[in-house]
Amino acid sequence: MYLTAKAYKDEGFMEIYGNPKKNLDECVLYIQAKMLEKVTEEQKKGGAAVVIPSDDEIFALAVQYYVDTDIKVDGDRFDNVKLVSAAATTFSEEEKQKMRQEAIKKYQDDVIAEMKKKDEERRKKAAQAKKPTSPTLIPDTKETGAEPKQEAKEPALQMDLFQ
Repeated sequence: MYLTAKAYKDEGFMEIYGNPKKNLDECVLYIQAKMLEKVTEEQKKGGAAVVIPSDDEIFALAVQYYVDTDIKVDGDRFDNVKLVSAAATTFSEEEKQKMRQEAIKKYQDDVIAEMKKKDEERRKKAAQAKKPTSPTLIPDTKETGAEPKQEAKEPALQMDLFQ
């Protein structure tokens, strides 16, 4: 899904992603190979034989697989590698209720903050509208560079003035 979305957004990557010599199965094997290398490095340092990559790291490796044309993947060396995803976590009813209340509180706080922000913007606009301006009968033509407009009066009205 990530790679397909990236291909739609980036025409250059779309051409690379459409390479018939590359496929998703080999992409996954490539990512496994890179993770196996990390596990091996950790073991050499005396660390755990577990690596938990971030999503960004996985996506970067997937893109690297498609971009780098010299990558060769040997799937046979992964027979003893086990991929494990995070197990679903179960919560007690008390924990669920507490999380629900926290989520409601956060939502309420967010809504209140948004309302305060809108109210503040409304007050600023109202304050600007109330700013005193010096009334003038002559329009300021310096700012716009326009000639002052003179309204045309109806001839009949002009005649009424002189009768």
